[in-house]
Amino acid sequence: MPQKKLIDGFNRFHDKYYESGEKLMEKLAKNGANPEFFIINCIDPRNGADLVFDAEPGQQFVRSQMAAIIPPYEADKRPEISASLSYAIDTKKIQHLIIMGHTQCGGVAALVDGTSDQYIKSWVKMAQQAKCTAESNVGTTDNEALLRETERQIVIMSLKNIMEYPMVKKAVQEGRLTVHGWLFDLEKGTLNEYQPDKGAFKQLSGQQQPPEQKKPAPPRRRPPPPAMAA
Repeated sequence: MPQKKLIDGFNRFHDKYYESGEKLMEKLAKNGANPEFFIINCIDPRNGADLVFDAEPGQQFVRSQMAAIIPPYEADKRPEISASLSYAIDTKKIQHLIIMGHTQCGGVAALVDGTSDQYIKSWVKMAQQAKCTAESNVGTTDNEALLRETERQIVIMSLKNIMEYPMVKKAVQEGRLTVHGWLFDLEKGTLNEYQPDKGAFKQLSGQQQPPEQKKPAPPRRRPPPPAMAA
């Protein structure tokens, strides 16, 4: 049956977290979960936060939305985002809020290259500002470069937008919440964090570039022995 993969997966989950010695899910069911992290990632199945961070149940809140775009705050719109943030920040007391974009993002491609799907177009157009900034930075002749820069700029834009949400702004001001902007590079397998003070992304983890190998110095030649007097 088509859902066999899901049932098999559930059985593995059950064996690991219900039948193992720790019986983690029983503890979580009884005591609740108090995660330290709230991660907002893209809906792309290649970069789900539970997968990428090898997370156990109860470790983190996760919210998925196309291209990990955070719309500007509007009090009477998108209550589902505000409700999730309010619950995670004020009720469950998370300490870290992470916006995680990724490379090779289909949502970013829809923004840069265009799409005929009206629903997708309506969503990604909220990141038009990020696309414009990317075009200003790298131009429009190299599409691949524009895609990569737009992915970075959406993370930066979303960081700015999420600080407009009252519960986020208040928690940050009170020193009980830190907000991060991360970019997962699918191709390189690296995790990168935006550093506002430097205006650039810094690699946090993943495959490091090998250090430049220095050529060994040539062996020193011994001077010839002095000639013996006749």
